[in-house]
Amino acid sequence: MFKRLFGRSEPAKPRVRVCVECGMPVAEHKDWCAIHRGQLEIERRAAERLTAAS
Repeated sequence: MFKRLFGRSEPAKPRVRVCVECGMPVAEHKDWCAIHRGQLEIERRAAERLTAAS
């Protein structure tokens, strides 16, 4: 407690975003995660639009 009041402040720890469905960090989704599958589907559709527009 005294360190917090009178001592040097520690550098902030980096925050890690965690998926609400699989409980893993967003960068390490599980393959069965529906949120991850949805993101992959959106990316796939975007890639299809780019190739169709060309």
